[in-house]
Amino acid sequence: MRPRTFAPLARQGAVALGVGVLALSLVGSATPATAATSLPTAESPAASPTLTPVAVDGFGRTVTGGWGTATTGGAWTTVGGVATDYAVNAGSAAMTVRQPGWNLYAGLAAVRSMDTEVQARVSLDKAPTGGAVEVDVTGRAIDATQGYRLRSKLLADGSVRTSLIKVVGKTTSTLASTTLTGLGFSGTAQLQVRLQVTGNPATLQAKLWAVGATQPTAWTLTAADSTAALQVPGGIGVNTYTASGLTNAPITARVADVWAGPTAGARSLAAAPAIGTVEPGPGNTGVPNGTVLTRHNGDLTISTPGAVVSGLDIYGFVKVTAPNVTIKNSIIRGAATNVQRALLSSTSDTASVTIQDSELFAASPSGWIDGIRGWNFTATRVNIHHVIDAAHIYGNNVTIQGSWLHDNLHYEVDPAQNNTPSHDDSIQIQKGSGIKIVGNSISGAFNTGIQFTQDQGIVSNVTVDRNWADGGGCTVNLAEKGKGPFQGVVITNNTFGRDTKVANCAIIAPTTTVLTTSGNFYTDGLVASVRKGS
Repeated sequence: MRPRTFAPLARQGAVALGVGVLALSLVGSATPATAATSLPTAESPAASPTLTPVAVDGFGRTVTGGWGTATTGGAWTTVGGVATDYAVNAGSAAMTVRQPGWNLYAGLAAVRSMDTEVQARVSLDKAPTGGAVEVDVTGRAIDATQGYRLRSKLLADGSVRTSLIKVVGKTTSTLASTTLTGLGFSGTAQLQVRLQVTGNPATLQAKLWAVGATQPTAWTLTAADSTAALQVPGGIGVNTYTASGLTNAPITARVADVWAGPTAGARSLAAAPAIGTVEPGPGNTGVPNGTVLTRHNGDLTISTPGAVVSGLDIYGFVKVTAPNVTIKNSIIRGAATNVQRALLSSTSDTASVTIQDSELFAASPSGWIDGIRGWNFTATRVNIHHVIDAAHIYGNNVTIQGSWLHDNLHYEVDPAQNNTPSHDDSIQIQKGSGIKIVGNSISGAFNTGIQFTQDQGIVSNVTVDRNWADGGGCTVNLAEKGKGPFQGVVITNNTFGRDTKVANCAIIAPTTTVLTTSGNFYTDGLVASVRKGS
C-alpha cells in the first residue's frame, strides 16, 4: 500500500464577513512556550466586498405566521393564503398549500439586482396525486406577479418538468423546458437549484439535481429574453402552486439554504470530497467561500431541540443543552477566561450537536480553552486551531471526521496545570464508547495527537481510520490508568509523520491491550507498527 502524503488543498476561496474583525488583547498570565508576535486570527478571510451576497438564509430560527427576517436580505414578505400557511423551523422554511388551485409566494423584495445567482434547496412533504405541484424559484422578481423563474413541476408519475419561465401579470411564457426523472422530489429528498438571471436583455441559465448527487457540469436550461417590463432590477422569491386536479392537499413545500449574489462571486456548491480521500486543510475545512457571517457578541446557549445555527461569527463560548442541534458555516472565537472552558460544549446525555464547515479558535488564547468538550457530538470539516485540546471527549457517541486539527497552544508555565507545562493533545479521550476519528489531519500538539486515557472511566469501541497524523511524544498514546485493557480499539489505514519526540513512535500501547491494526504507514512508506509501553 502506498502511503498518502501530507498535502492540504490550497484555499479555494474566501469568506465574506458581515462585520470587521476586532483586535483583541491577550489576557491572562500564561506565556506561550514559543514567543508570539501576534494573536491568532480566523483563517477564513473576508471576501471582496464587491462580491458580497445580497441574500443569505439558513432559516436557523423558529417562526410561525411568516418566514421572519433573513440573515442577509431583510424581511420575507408573503402573498396568498393566510399567515399560518407559512412557518420556519429546524433549518427550513415551509409554505403549506391547503387546497387545489392555490398559489403561495414568499420573497425578499429589498434584494434587487440585475445580476443574480440564486441557490436553494427545495422539497415537498409528499408526492402529489391526481395533479401536479409547481415550485418556482425566482431570480428576478419585479413583484409577486412578475419576474423570471425556474419552475420545478412534480408530476404524478414522479418525474420533474423543469422550465425557465417569464411571468408578466397573468401571462406565463415558457422560455426553455425539459423533463427529468429519478430526482425523488418529495418526502425527505431535496432538489438543489441554481438559477442565474443577468443583463439587459436578460440571459437565464439554470441547473438542478438531487441533493447528495454530483452537480451537473452543464447548465440544464438556458434562455434569453428582452421583455421590457422585466429589464429592471428584481428581488428573489419562492412560489408554490397546486393544480386543480390535486387530490391529496394540503401539500407543504420546504425551502432551505437560500443564497443569492452576483454571478461572478457565486457560492461554490462543489461536493466535498469523500471523507479520508483528501487530506483536510485550509481549502476544504472551515467556513465555505461566499458565506456572510453575522457577529454575535457574548456566549450562546442553544436550548431548542433541532435548532440550526448558521452563518454566525461568535465572540463567546457556545453551550448545547438540547438534542439534534446543528451548527454550520460559523466561527466560534471564545473570549478571555481564567476558568476551564470549551469553545463548544455538549455535556449532557440529553444534548447532541453536529458542527460542520466551521472554524474554532481561541481569539484570546490561554491555557484554559479547549476546542470541543463533552460527548454526543459530530464534527465534520471543522478547522480547530490555537486551543489546548482540539477535542476533549468524556462520553459516548462522538465522530470527528474530515477535520483539520492543528497548531495547538502550549505553555511552559500553564495556570491550568498548576504552573507546569500544558498537556495539550489534538484529541483526548477520557471516557466513552462508540467513538470514530476518521479522515482528519492531526498535527501540532506537544503532548499527543490522540491520547487515550481512562481518567474518568472505561474507553472502548474506538475507530481511528484514514487519518493523516503527526506530532506529540508518540502520535497515538494509550494509557490504561489502572482500569484494564482497552477493548475494541481499531487503528487502520492511517498515514503518520515522523515529527515525534520519541523516535519512530506512531502508536504506543500497554502490552495488556490488544489493538486491531492494519494499513498504517509512515510518509516514507515504512510500516508504522505499535510500540509496547506506557
